[in-house]
Amino acid sequence: MAIPKKQLSFIVELMTALPLNGTKYEYHPDVTYCPHDEVYFGYFDTTILDKMQSIGVITILGSHDDEQQAVRLVERDDFLAGFAVGASEARNGNDMLYADYNSNQYAFTCGYEHWQNRNRKKGKLPQYSSDNEYVCHGFIDEATGEVFKQC
Repeated sequence: MAIPKKQLSFIVELMTALPLNGTKYEYHPDVTYCPHDEVYFGYFDTTILDKMQSIGVITILGSHDDEQQAVRLVERDDFLAGFAVGASEARNGNDMLYADYNSNQYAFTCGYEHWQNRNRKKGKLPQYSSDNEYVCHGFIDEATGEVFKQC
């Protein structure tokens, strides 16, 4: 199952969201999330939001006066786990067969495809690094050498 480009882009926005945990960011993140409430905030394409809600990936919680939307991943823990395992399998050079055994095949496929896309691109993409306030769930943080995990 290939993930449509706009859907994958939206999921990557969520996976690169920075937490609203009191940290002062040098750069204003495009997407943030509240770890306590497991809610993501950002300016998203409403057509994609409607599609993602219709296929059961997210729940749209509402929008603010400035048109910033609030969304929640359905079964967030399973989604995060699936995305990270997909990225790990791709990083280890494995194929997508494990997706069949994952509790969230959609999330697994997103993680797998995102890793493949980043490593297929011509030119040098910026590395995920907490030093640059640019991290992605399930991907190695170059600053720490550890896999970054959204809490």
